[in-house]
Amino acid sequence: MIDKGVIYSIATKIGSSGLGIVSYHAVKALLDRGILKIAVSYGNKSNLPSSRVLALPGNPAKFLFFLPRHYYKPLRKGFFDYITSKIILKKGCSIFHGWNNQALRSIKAAQRIGAKAILECGSTHRFFRETLLNEEYERFGIKNVRPPEYARQSSLEEVTFSDFIFVASEFAKKTFIDSGINENKLFVIKRGVNLEKFKPLKRKNKKFKVLFVGRLSLRKGIQYLLEAWKKLNLKNAELVLAGSIDNNIKPILSKYNDIENLVLKGFLKDVTDVYKESTIFLFPSLEEGSAKVTYEALAAGLPVITTENSGSVVRNGVDGFIIPIRDTKAIMEKITYFYENPKIIDIMSANALENIKLYTWQRYRENIINIYNKLFI
Repeated sequence: MIDKGVIYSIATKIGSSGLGIVSYHAVKALLDRGILKIAVSYGNKSNLPSSRVLALPGNPAKFLFFLPRHYYKPLRKGFFDYITSKIILKKGCSIFHGWNNQALRSIKAAQRIGAKAILECGSTHRFFRETLLNEEYERFGIKNVRPPEYARQSSLEEVTFSDFIFVASEFAKKTFIDSGINENKLFVIKRGVNLEKFKPLKRKNKKFKVLFVGRLSLRKGIQYLLEAWKKLNLKNAELVLAGSIDNNIKPILSKYNDIENLVLKGFLKDVTDVYKESTIFLFPSLEEGSAKVTYEALAAGLPVITTENSGSVVRNGVDGFIIPIRDTKAIMEKITYFYENPKIIDIMSANALENIKLYTWQRYRENIINIYNKLFI
């Protein structure tokens, strides 16, 4: 059923950071299996052969870069989707595999020629995400900047028209089911991590360091972490925040300028060192597909405190703790537990290193092919 091959598309540079890494391993899996026809992207920063990765040189939307981000990004992705749909109609394929918010035209083009369409979603269902974040912005009196309505409707139609949907966690899957999507079209493919890059290090620093890596935003729950940390006021301890800052959260951050043991690292191109220098990892996100930083932290041997909504592979009470969202008290309790029980940190660190062995990128590639085999062979 895959005799005409797979056309894979993602509006980023394959092999770059974030979804660029995820897409690299997906394309490599399809290429190694011998079913990739071509991958369409905005660039190829990997060792994948250029003959199999069509890197679009640019897009007309770049001339509108001065527009606010929530207007510019849909235009950029819309152009990408348009070009991909034309490639599908011209080259043909048995399967189209694309990412959410950039695939509606391509899905329809694939189905027009009798191909099946896979939609990969990096986050939770839009209904769940919008409800949760609207509540959060209202709670803090911050204006929530929404994408244009046409972009919202397109993303909902992608979910409706696709034949199959890949998500990154059981939690994300549940949000789709709760939003009315048939469970039979949903498949979970958990992410991977580079175990050669993220390694544990024997920590010489005696200071208790709590690490957060990610964009400092309401969505990531940073507001609850800051509140908890200020109330704790621990001695010989430090909270390290590594990530760029959303403009709308800057007024909230300013309330914590008086915290002496708070370190703002800003965006770091390479985060390996901050993991190695830390004691535990804390990620109180309100909504994720499956946060890659939680995989990285486990690989670095850090016990992880996170929420169910992060879609992590953390095992509660084994290599970290799963806490409710928006729960400052729970954050305080778990930080204090580790602060007062250093031997537990060593035990959970060892457990984390065992757990993360199950989530290599090789295993991720195998899982993709296993699902393809189940669906199409």
